[in-house]
Amino acid sequence: MSASERHAELADFSLSQATRYNSQKNFLRAFPHYLVFAQLEKQKFQDEHVPQFLNITQALVSQLEQGKEDKVEQVYQQALELLPSNPELLTNFGSFLFKQNKMERAEGYFRAALESDPHFLTAKDRIENLSSTLVERWHFPMLNDMSRNSSFQSAISGHVTGGCTTVLDIGTGTGLLSLMASKAGAERVYACEASEVMVVTAKDVLMHNVEGERVRLIPKLSLNMDQTDVPEKVSLLVTETFDSGLLGEHVLETMLHAWKRFLAPGCKVVPAWAEFYVVPVECGWVRRG
Repeated sequence: MSASERHAELADFSLSQATRYNSQKNFLRAFPHYLVFAQLEKQKFQDEHVPQFLNITQALVSQLEQGKEDKVEQVYQQALELLPSNPELLTNFGSFLFKQNKMERAEGYFRAALESDPHFLTAKDRIENLSSTLVERWHFPMLNDMSRNSSFQSAISGHVTGGCTTVLDIGTGTGLLSLMASKAGAERVYACEASEVMVVTAKDVLMHNVEGERVRLIPKLSLNMDQTDVPEKVSLLVTETFDSGLLGEHVLETMLHAWKRFLAPGCKVVPAWAEFYVVPVECGWVRRG
């Protein structure tokens, strides 16, 4: 028997075994036989057997998730060696990682799925679910507060058109204030953000807005930045590092550091001031405690 005949015979045997075990719902045995067949008959596998292979892979994963989750990632990695750009496989792996609370890796696979097929709706849905899970809920009403946004835009635009052409945005979040500054005509905007989730969000927002081209996103806490991050003294500082008690997010320390390192003399700040209301409360239990 020639080498090519042995090759074909082994491929046929592997496929027949994969089919037999699949019919018996023994996916643990069907899966490796499909791996062998796919290696031996790559084109035939791609042309005729991908849907069945994906079904077997997902069925095996469902079985392993009932107590053998440590093996699931190995299954997905082996499957992706055969189908590295398959959006369904990438999305399913991302979904598994999401359930394992491995959010950053999950997002990577969801985005890889969308790079492979921008119209793959399941991956789009998973990205939205992940974002809504990770992004703090208070961001959403804040971003939809039209009065607040209009006030920020008016103040920022006024300073930029008045000559503040370089801007530092501390705690940029989604990048909204940086976009306002860029749209108003700022030549350079430096936007820093410490949260990994918000950095990813801001990166997407900036990439999908033409004004984002003039914004430099710095994935750091402002207190950890130096002149390599912001190589010039800026003329406008914008920030939203305030909580409901005004000073809870270390805004005073942040502002002092910024004045020492990054702000030019006469730099404008938005917001420039705040009103702090104090109400005395009498409580015997607190007094005694």
